[in-house]
Amino acid sequence: MRVVRTLRGRLLVIALIWCGLFLSATGFSLQLMLRNYWQEAEADGLRLQLFDLLSRLELGEDGLPLLSEPMSDPRFRQPYSGFYWQLEAQDVVVKSRSLWDTQLVSRRLKPAFGDKDLFLGKGPGDEPLLLMTRSVLLPGSDQTFRLVIAKDSTVLNQTLQKTRISLFLGLGFAATGLILGFLFQILYGLRPLKLLRRELVRVHNGHQEQFELHYPLEVQPLVEDINRLLHHYGELLSRARAHTGNLAHALKTPLSILRNQVESLPESARSGVTEQLDQIQRHIDYHLGKARVTGAAKVLGVSTPLKARIEYIGRAFSRLYHGKELIIDVPASLAVGVEEQDFDEMVGNLLENAYKWSSQYIRVSTAELGDWISLRIEDDGPGMSEDEMHRAIERGVRLDEKVPGSGLGLNIVSELVGAYRGNLIMGRSELGGLAASLSLPKVARVDR
Repeated sequence: MRVVRTLRGRLLVIALIWCGLFLSATGFSLQLMLRNYWQEAEADGLRLQLFDLLSRLELGEDGLPLLSEPMSDPRFRQPYSGFYWQLEAQDVVVKSRSLWDTQLVSRRLKPAFGDKDLFLGKGPGDEPLLLMTRSVLLPGSDQTFRLVIAKDSTVLNQTLQKTRISLFLGLGFAATGLILGFLFQILYGLRPLKLLRRELVRVHNGHQEQFELHYPLEVQPLVEDINRLLHHYGELLSRARAHTGNLAHALKTPLSILRNQVESLPESARSGVTEQLDQIQRHIDYHLGKARVTGAAKVLGVSTPLKARIEYIGRAFSRLYHGKELIIDVPASLAVGVEEQDFDEMVGNLLENAYKWSSQYIRVSTAELGDWISLRIEDDGPGMSEDEMHRAIERGVRLDEKVPGSGLGLNIVSELVGAYRGNLIMGRSELGGLAASLSLPKVARVDR
């Protein structure tokens, strides 16, 4: 049997099992109680009629039993009415007029209702009978007679059947009401967890920074702890990135001064110092980039609109590279679960390379692949060979020393996108140059 893995399913299964067991036991008990009630009522009625018959029996002048007066129930005088009595002793049989030309079979009967005097038998028309027997000794006679009084039990059986049907119909309605009540209780009771999950999705997608709703007392402490954790983590991440930025600015000025001082050195000493300064710059760029990558994928609740940020970055490069056209084929509704600074870093590096190497056109397009978005940046430049594509993402590798740069751009992009569990794939563009594809997690965008 498949394991029920949801709280709603488990609670519903438990409720259904309990409801089924409880109503089954209740139905069985009520059915037994009602059956005993009707059977005892029928037996009591038959016993009263037997006592009434005994009070009217006496011996005639010929020594045979007879009724001193007719029975109070006229059905004992109506042929085959279903109400019969019979008095028998050896070869003597005295019977009610309702038996007409037949006799009751009063031997080897099946016991009924657990009563030693009650039996089940068949009547003249083969109808089911409830019989009560009693051995009696009439006044003035030393002979023992066997008295049998019988009643058609068809009505009793029909009554029991109707009672059973009504009982189970009632229990069925009760079961339906209980199940609906259990279902409402489960849905209403678990509704806070559904709202919590909905808020968690919104936090994850960057639509809100923390949980804002109020929850039941059993859940609220957990929500408050999560909010404190989110706030604490956000503070730590902001502080770490602020320190990284401060370090970058603190090192930038001394390096600029050193580079200016190098210009006054003799030509023989200048190349060696410049090479060391370039190496220092590469190390700084690399480790600052690593510091950004370290916390990237752990940022919860971030969302960046694709088209708006690409247009913003593209405008900056268009001012630097005149005569080159950026074609953006990106729906305005798409957003990715990437922090804005990280997105700008990745797309900025790729667009910068595209602007540097393109002849005229750069194209940016997207494709949705389930929970991921593939962002494709293409140019019409010379492109790269397979070997160059693999080497381009290595740290510090510059494929063309004539073009300025540290050789860390594509390496940082690769590590950043990897931190978000995506990947960077490079290939040949339809425009003739390089095509770089970023796979980034998709989130639902909510305009505020």
